[in-house]
Amino acid sequence: MIPVADGHTHSNPVRGLGAAKIAERFREAGGWFMALVALSPWHYGMEFRGFDSYAETIDLLLRECKEVEERGIRVACLAGFHPADVDRLIDKYGMKPMSVLDLGLRVVEHEAKLCREGTLDGIGEVGRQHYKTFPTRALISQLILERAMELARDYGCIVHMHLEQEGETTLGLIDLWASRIGMPGEAKKLLVFHHSKPSLAVRAHKLGYSATVPGTPALMTRVLGNVDPVFILESDHIDDPNRPGAVVYPWVMAETLQKLVEKGRISREYAYKINVDNVVSLYRVPPP
Repeated sequence: MIPVADGHTHSNPVRGLGAAKIAERFREAGGWFMALVALSPWHYGMEFRGFDSYAETIDLLLRECKEVEERGIRVACLAGFHPADVDRLIDKYGMKPMSVLDLGLRVVEHEAKLCREGTLDGIGEVGRQHYKTFPTRALISQLILERAMELARDYGCIVHMHLEQEGETTLGLIDLWASRIGMPGEAKKLLVFHHSKPSLAVRAHKLGYSATVPGTPALMTRVLGNVDPVFILESDHIDDPNRPGAVVYPWVMAETLQKLVEKGRISREYAYKINVDNVVSLYRVPPP
């Protein structure tokens, strides 16, 4: 059985299965590593209380990460300030745009401090809205993203970037800012193009960045073996039956990969490169 990694996933112990059940099913399908990414406070049913809500979310994330580890799966823990939060904080909670910017910057600064201390492994998600929004809100998201990139440069934080899918433009804008802030070439690997198209993932790798690609059965069947294995698969499982947008269950992603190997559609070496070598390189964890 090939060890399978999930490069970006969520758990919700309040509304969904929670990390313990997810990890157990994932391990049974060959799972060995998960990058567990925090959701926004309201997805856990929390009353919004500004910065304290994000701090509480991180506490919940760390408890979920412990559940994963206790079930024999290595885990990386990431918490961010999702670009959709900018719109929700203004529309639902009536915050002023500059107050949202101040909050977002305070949150990512706190997360970077936790990364530096070894409590968190990275910042994520941060990025830009991939839907229509007001220019000022897009700018707020961009400024928070830029600060997260600076913190990656300074403290070695991994950053999962939620971005629009505009190919060369998306990649070029990130690369432009990375150059402007003087991010060393080796540090570019810390910047992860989350939920990336395979073609963008390959181009990002050539410039020194990392990428995660949705591990849906259809995409895996069509793409794996036909593009260079320079990315990590992700389920992007939201773990909330009341919310659309869950890409695929982690264990379904793992089962699909095992079948592709068994049928000879992809080699064991190819699968190992994606699921082990690339994970070990990015997260600096020992292999399974």
